[in-house]
Amino acid sequence: MDAVRKSPAAEAVIVVPSFSRPRQLETCLDHLAALDGGPWRVVVVDDGSPRPLAPVCAAAGPHVTCLRQENGGPGAARNAGVAAAGGARWILFTDDDCRPRPDWAVRLVAAQGGVAGRLVGGRIENALTDNPYSSASQTLANYLTDRYADRDGGMGFFTTNNMCCLRADFLEAGGFDPAFRQASEDRDLSLRWKDRGGTLVHAPGAVVDHAHALDLGGFWRQHASYGRGARRLHRRMDRDGDRRAKFEALSFYAGLLSRRGPVEAALLGLSQVATAAGYARARLAERSRGPE
Repeated sequence: MDAVRKSPAAEAVIVVPSFSRPRQLETCLDHLAALDGGPWRVVVVDDGSPRPLAPVCAAAGPHVTCLRQENGGPGAARNAGVAAAGGARWILFTDDDCRPRPDWAVRLVAAQGGVAGRLVGGRIENALTDNPYSSASQTLANYLTDRYADRDGGMGFFTTNNMCCLRADFLEAGGFDPAFRQASEDRDLSLRWKDRGGTLVHAPGAVVDHAHALDLGGFWRQHASYGRGARRLHRRMDRDGDRRAKFEALSFYAGLLSRRGPVEAALLGLSQVATAAGYARARLAERSRGPE
């Protein structure tokens, strides 16, 4: 705990995957530069953006390193960032459209506490409160986190835009599975983490504000991709003989829709339709061309 109290930044690296969002990345790096206890070392992984993101990273200062790889998805990008974080004890993850609050990193590292096998996830708040699609999407994500944060077993997980662990544990767990190119890499890692005897600890005081702008089309595509990712995860569970429940009980949906305004309730319902559609389309693709 002495290392946590004295200078966690000296032993930590923040990994940020990014693809073709220079303005969002610039804002994210501004917030990371303002973190308490800094400067914090940041590794940005440019996941094959058509226009390289190195100039954005260079403008952020010497504490930011920019790597570039062929497009492989955010999971593969995060793995590359961790591999480049030599000498780090802690790894913190956030995304380029997130704005960590000043005490975010200190709180995450303190919650992790140097405890082997402990994966910590913080709280995500919607930064675009005037955007109903962004608000509904974040409401769903937070509902999932709040529902499962304190449960053993099941499908509990932390999202990758607010997560912290020991680098050694991450490497021993095998990192993110790059086969999950669009979604569910966080669920997959969380399940494997618990299978190894690790624990998931919620740190609600470690907050990032998520500025993910969505319109109707983007909202549908996002949740359809969650369905495709869920199907890939379920196939992996079937392959491994994992008998944990794959689908939620009716009480999950009742809780999701209760006490919501009419617009938010409608969008949350639409999110589930889109997820089901993405899942069904993935299954149909399996039947037509076989499993990937």
